[in-house]
Amino acid sequence: KATAFSFRSGSGWADLTWAQLPDRVRALAAGLIGLGVESETRVAILSSTRVEWILGDLAILAAGGATTTIYPSNTADECAFVISDSDTRIVIAENDEQVAKLRSVRDQIPSVRAVVVMDGAGAGDWVHSFEDLEADGAKRPEADPAAYAERVAAITGDRLATLMYTSGTTGRPKGVELTHDNWVYVAEAV
Repeated sequence: KATAFSFRSGSGWADLTWAQLPDRVRALAAGLIGLGVESETRVAILSSTRVEWILGDLAILAAGGATTTIYPSNTADECAFVISDSDTRIVIAENDEQVAKLRSVRDQIPSVRAVVVMDGAGAGDWVHSFEDLEADGAKRPEADPAAYAERVAAITGDRLATLMYTSGTTGRPKGVELTHDNWVYVAEAV
């Protein structure tokens, strides 16, 4: 019941406990599976640091996907480059401003099947709200704790976990591949 995360909510602060965290991640992971996330499917996060970033990242990994990082300060064309270069299929965007960037380059990112917006409403088949993704995922069979545990257990250390892009200050950004073993090594070292 200890607090895992404290974060801004409305005009104050809210807490997410360690007991609540697995349920939220499991529901979000099941929602992503419903959108087509399979082993190493790239899912980009286009957002500043916030609790939904963490929840999204954990859900992507639990679904078996690979997180692709995009700076929220990137231009629409820079976002399109990273999305295309990484073969991203789903983008989790922070707000309507970030969704507008994606809409402006939609013809350049045909691999993107869906956009999930953290702060905003779904709009048709392409844009879904984070809230709806979580609610829909909680109803899916993949959200069953046993099915979820089986899926997570099948993820091996050599699988791609993160595709992190450099800032591109010396040319086009380059994707750095990090496997699950990379992250486990760092955690154990710490």
